[in-house]
Amino acid sequence: MSIADLPAVNALASRIHPAYPEDDAVFAERLRLYPAGCRVLEGEHGLVAYVISHPWQHLQPPSLNALLGALPPEPSTFYIHDLALAPEAQGTGAGAGIVGLLADHASASGLSSMSLIAVNGSAGFWQRQGFQAVQDRRLDAKLRSYGDDARYMVRTLGPVIGSHPSSHEISALYERHATAFDRDRGKRLVERAWFEQFRQVMTEGADVLDLGCGSGEPVARYLVEKGHRVTGVDSSPTLIGLCRLRFPNQTWIAGDMRDVSLSRRFGGIVAWNSFFHLTPDDQRRMFAIFRDHAEPEAALMFTSGPGAGEAIGAYQGEALYHASLDTAEYQALLAAHGFSVVHHVVEDQDCGGLTVWLARKRTG
Repeated sequence: MSIADLPAVNALASRIHPAYPEDDAVFAERLRLYPAGCRVLEGEHGLVAYVISHPWQHLQPPSLNALLGALPPEPSTFYIHDLALAPEAQGTGAGAGIVGLLADHASASGLSSMSLIAVNGSAGFWQRQGFQAVQDRRLDAKLRSYGDDARYMVRTLGPVIGSHPSSHEISALYERHATAFDRDRGKRLVERAWFEQFRQVMTEGADVLDLGCGSGEPVARYLVEKGHRVTGVDSSPTLIGLCRLRFPNQTWIAGDMRDVSLSRRFGGIVAWNSFFHLTPDDQRRMFAIFRDHAEPEAALMFTSGPGAGEAIGAYQGEALYHASLDTAEYQALLAAHGFSVVHHVVEDQDCGGLTVWLARKRTG
């Protein structure tokens, strides 16, 4: 897109989005601030599509018809301000093609998500392009400026990771070394401060789902002693056997957390030092499991890495897989599945350097 294209771009905008008028200065500013995100598609008889996009901050969409002033020095998402196609370009695949180009550009720029506000009944199109609606009260005021059907939507990006061979050996590794793990984990709850916060978020005496519960020491013991009924899930039959011996009145399931479907909900869900052993794609899928097992206002707590990527550690001389998404993607996934972040600390030095997320399930 060039300055010379702006009259045709503004004319097409008025034609396609008459209910969402913006001053000519808005598109001119976007082009000046980020020309790489402003593109046009020419047809046989002139301009038939345009897109206006730029780096921005997650969960902070600009208001309609507002100037930006400047782009953020440390953006966390690639924001699609406007995509418009003339009728002759609709149904040709042009829209999907433009979105694909933007996704490649955003990924190459180091951004892990794209975001936008879908209006005028366009949410279905954006869903087909891999976007998911995000609900967050912080967005309400901005969305009202776009109309009653406005939806904030996010698509995650990034390189495919999680293919290291050790990612497939987590369950077998912990089963082989179950006795050693039980010994090394110890009985001291160094995470006590976080679990006290976890209990403050959920209802007193609420039932807790512990995903990746290990041998039940020390996390499940702490929760049981505080009056909570615990349902624990772990892929190691040996570790689950220890749980049953130590806490026979609780519920223990030998199985994969990725396959959990218990047909009931809990007041608290914890995946402590277990969730980060899943591949990035498996982590993304876990948020639907969290949602489906969480009561309204339930507490959710899990540990992740400090940033997107893989980390291969070692345990008992074997490769031990860890992975993480980035902060913006976790925020988007939590919001999209009905959770609000209560507390988040990256590499908490009071908790062994763990990166911790504590969230609450919204009631709406």
